[in-house]
Amino acid sequence: MGNLWIGPPGSMYEIDQAAKSFDRTADLGVSEFKSLGGRVTVTRNLAPVRRIKLSWDLLPPAQARALDRIARRIDHPGPVFLVDPASGNVLAPAQAAGRGEKGATGITGLGQWFRTGSSGTVAESTTAPGTFTFTAVDGGSAVAWGCVSTEGAVGDFPVSPGLQVSFRAPTAIAALGTAGVGIDFKKADGAYLSTTSASGPLVTGTVPAGAAYVTPTAKPGTAGTYSLAGACLTYGGTAADGVPGDGLPPMSVTGYSDTPGRPLPFRNFSLDLVEVSSATG
Repeated sequence: MGNLWIGPPGSMYEIDQAAKSFDRTADLGVSEFKSLGGRVTVTRNLAPVRRIKLSWDLLPPAQARALDRIARRIDHPGPVFLVDPASGNVLAPAQAAGRGEKGATGITGLGQWFRTGSSGTVAESTTAPGTFTFTAVDGGSAVAWGCVSTEGAVGDFPVSPGLQVSFRAPTAIAALGTAGVGIDFKKADGAYLSTTSASGPLVTGTVPAGAAYVTPTAKPGTAGTYSLAGACLTYGGTAADGVPGDGLPPMSVTGYSDTPGRPLPFRNFSLDLVEVSSATG
């Protein structure tokens, strides 16, 4: 498990002191209505919303100042991304299971996966509706993963230089002796920067200077149709098989406290964050 990172893509700040309290409970958006006859009706939001509450005692001044600037939006007006050290897989929940991620726009499977070469096809399964597969037509066919927001929009996964990232191919592709994986590093404008690649199902690398986003890729190396279930993208650790997806949504700071510590110049700090629907909210 790695440290907590927080901030905009390319400029996340690393907090290496463990939080005194860390609540990452998701708001399920469930409401109950009980009729006079005793029957209960339950309504719920389309997707759970993550809420995170963090607090630190005796935080070093430099880290407290960084969190204060983030909370007050001094350097970046929009929401931020939080690399949660308790998350073992930053792929979206349904995406990690090989299913279409459902947001306000419905099933978005054809956006959250895409081919990276001239061959290969991502398609919804004809035998298991809602699940997706990748068909490789030759050894060069490769598939990539996009970062899915609450509303179904897809982009690259936000990172910052120095952050360790690790990717494991879906279970069906990982079982192939011909499999290969990679992590493409990209600049803030989305331009390609470099790639870390490996033979086999697992690749791990450190985000280089100038990178703000990553795109994980997998190459079966053998023609065939493969389920996309079981993939894992991990920050600060080693990706493993069978880890449920937590997602990596944009978050907005809804409250914070900053009080002097004893002794000075340490500070006691807390942050409240909520998942938002877009990077402009």
